[in-house]
Parts: sequence; structure tokens; C-alpha cells
Amino acid sequence: MQERADGDFSPQGPDQVDVVVVGAGLAGLAAANRALDLGLSALVLEASEDAGYRCATRLSGGLFHVAYRSVFAPPAELAAKITAATHGFVEPQLVRAIADNAGRCVEWLKGHGVNFTRIEPDQGWRDNVAAPLGFYDQSHMVWEGLGADVLLKTLEERLVTRGGWIRRGARARELIAPAGSVAGVRVAQGAADTVLAARGVVLADGGFQGNPHMLREYVTRHPERIKLRGPAAGAGDGIQMAAAVGAALVGMPYFYGHVLSADALHNDRLCPFPFVDFLAAAGMLVDADARRFVDESKAGVFMANAMARHGDGVATVIFDDTMWNDAGRVFFCPPNPNLVEAGGTLHKADTLEELARLAGLPAQRLVETARERNEALARGELSSGLDERGALKYQAVHLGKPPYYAAPACACITHTTGGLRVDECARVLREDLGAIPHLYAAGSTAGGLEGGPQTGYVGGLIKALVFGVLASESIARGEST
Repeated sequence: MQERADGDFSPQGPDQVDVVVVGAGLAGLAAANRALDLGLSALVLEASEDAGYRCATRLSGGLFHVAYRSVFAPPAELAAKITAATHGFVEPQLVRAIADNAGRCVEWLKGHGVNFTRIEPDQGWRDNVAAPLGFYDQSHMVWEGLGADVLLKTLEERLVTRGGWIRRGARARELIAPAGSVAGVRVAQGAADTVLAARGVVLADGGFQGNPHMLREYVTRHPERIKLRGPAAGAGDGIQMAAAVGAALVGMPYFYGHVLSADALHNDRLCPFPFVDFLAAAGMLVDADARRFVDESKAGVFMANAMARHGDGVATVIFDDTMWNDAGRVFFCPPNPNLVEAGGTLHKADTLEELARLAGLPAQRLVETARERNEALARGELSSGLDERGALKYQAVHLGKPPYYAAPACACITHTTGGLRVDECARVLREDLGAIPHLYAAGSTAGGLEGGPQTGYVGGLIKALVFGVLASESIARGEST
């Protein structure tokens, strides 16, 4: 494909461009820069006025992988991992799109000045991490000046120096779609509304985790009891605009998240860490009736989704002294001792009956639940705890060494995984699976790329990168319908 020379536009950018991109995260900046490569003009709309705003890319660890495998693994291997991780939820043509393009898109990033490093040992998937590398050693999120932040700054600089444009404080409000064919977007900036005409519109403004009304409609009856761990910038604008012109939605009930102390709902020192996922996997997660309601071995993302849809949205993690001093001491900022030090509630008792009283649970039922769980464990009926990485996480172990502990817990949401149905060219589809002309989606705005009933994780960064690149390549080829 033809490469593009530098462009020359007015300071606010033109009113008509080849590609209008909604959202200045990884998906959006990848789409805009790839458009410039291919001889197209590109303008990015970003609702936030802050150049360093908290978005999903910045709050990630900057690690590019495909379902916990290196992006440079053979495509057939990557395809098999995606299918296995999502239990077949991702359609075959989308599986191939990610698997076949992951490696070359990371190489494309490197060609645009993005530096990578690795984590040793790389375990077969941690070999492409945006540099400089950082890590979490306390409960608050660390990201400024680290790899993902630098990646976005690099791509934005590339965009601007090559003649592309970014408008900050500009929020896309409506798609202009006469006769069902997208021709541009209506934009609110300050007190003014303007219309931008475009050859193609790429929606890449993230999911809807920051929109409590959409969360209530699609995810949970109790959005107020889910802690927002990801950026509030994900308001679902792109999804709603596209749905208004006939776009199909897919996978809307599911999200990527973890299990936190319930006190995180009013104490930010307990978010984004410590997770209590591993304690729940080793012990058990019970509802207000002291009954287990989820297979804890399926890891924190699965548990968080189950909690969001069960009862009043909160639960209690039950574990014993062995678990507290084993599973409780792993991962970034582990719960032992950070949960209590950050102000989280932790009940402790020498008997399950007394623990139930402290935690406000029915004592007899809690004792019976613990007994039934231990008996099922002894019969080998509880799952093994193998996660997508192929590594043994904290298996269920016998609950019986006092003191016993109870930690009230809530689900936290990093980003939603449902969104607009797309094809392998990033084109947005209608319910009849026909493409909406000139409309594309990438990143968490696009659904069907991970998640599903088993909440399988493929990788937020790689899906954003690949589909951002594919969207502009499709526009350049004229593949609009």
C-alpha cells in the first residue's frame, strides 16, 4: 500500500478528512497513524482536554500478548489459545484476524518508535512489554512515565508531526448516516456543535464501564456496588452512536475485572489492589445466605462477573490461617498485610460459628457450606484451578485451620468486553451481519473479541492495536460494505 507524505492542515484540523477517529487511546492512535502511512488524512477526537488523561491503555501494564502467549508465536498456536481461552466465544474469522496480525502489528509499533522490553522469565508471553517497565508495589495505580504512557505519547507525537490532527475536549455525539451509510460525525466542543465529514469513521473510545446506566441495562442490577477500577472515560458513546444507526451488539453482559475488598466502594486505598481473588480460589466465596454461588477456581474475572449478577452484588471471602499466610501473600500488594493496613474489613475468629456472627452470616449455614465444600474437595469434585496461563493458581485446599477469616468483597470492573459486532476488517455490522458502510470499531468499543460466558481474556492491548490497524487498512482498500 502507498505510504503517505506529510500533510498540512489548519491548527484545528479540516472539516473533512479521510478518517475521523473517536478516541485517543491505543486503538484510536493506531488507526490514525496507520491511516497516515497509507496516504490518508486523519483526525482524532478526544473528549478529555487532558493530554495525559487516565485511559485503559495508560492504566495497563503495557504488556502485549495473545491469550497469554507471545505475539510472535505461530498464528495457529495463537488461534488455538484464543479459542480455548474464550471457550469458542470469539468467532473463527476474528480469531484469525488477531492471531495472523498480532506479530506484524507489534513490529509496526516498533517501526513507529515504540520501545519494548521483557520480563524475565518471560514464561512464553511476557516478551513484549512497552518500555520503560514498571510495577505495582502499593495499592494505588502507577503509570505516569511508564511504558504504556510513553507508548501513547510516542504515537500522538508521530501523528501530529506527520500532519495528522487531534482535537481535545471534542466529544462525538452522533453519526451522520443518511440512508444508513456513515458520512461523518457530529461533534460537541465547548458551546459549539460541528459536523466532520469523513471517508471512514473509526469508533475507538473504549467500553462503557464508566456509564452506570449502561451497566445497569447490560451487566448488573447494582452498578453502585461495583467498584470502577478502570477509567471513568469509558462512557459508551461510540457504542450508543453506532446502535442508533443499526449496529448489532455482542457480549454486552461481560467485563474484565477482579475481586476487591468491599470497603473499596468507599475507600480508594483499597483499589486497584489488593486483589482477594487468590484467597477466594483457595477458600470459598459465599453470599448473604452463606452459600457458595460460583466455581472459585475459574479465577477472579469469572468470580467478579458472577458477583455482579448474583444477589445484591456483594459477597464474603471465607478462608483460614493456612490460606491467609499462603494465597494471602502473593501478587502485587498482597492482602496479607495490605488489606488491613489500607483500612479493609477482616473478621477473625477461632470458630466458624463466631466468624459468622462477626460477618453477619447465618452460622449454621456457613458451617454446613464449609463442610460440604471440604467433602467435595476430598472427593476430587472441585476444579483444579488451572488458569489460562497454564500455571497452577491457588487451588482449593481444606478449610480447617483456625483462626478463620472473613473479608467482605465486591466486584471491580476494569473494562467491559461487550460492544459493537465487527468483522475481520473491523467493519461494524448490523443484526443481519451486513456491514454499515464506512463505519469501523476497535479496542473495547468492539465486542466479540474476548469475554463471553466464560469471561475469557485475550488481551486488551493486542485487540486494540490489531483492530485499530485493520480499520484504517480497510478504509484504504475501500472496503466499506
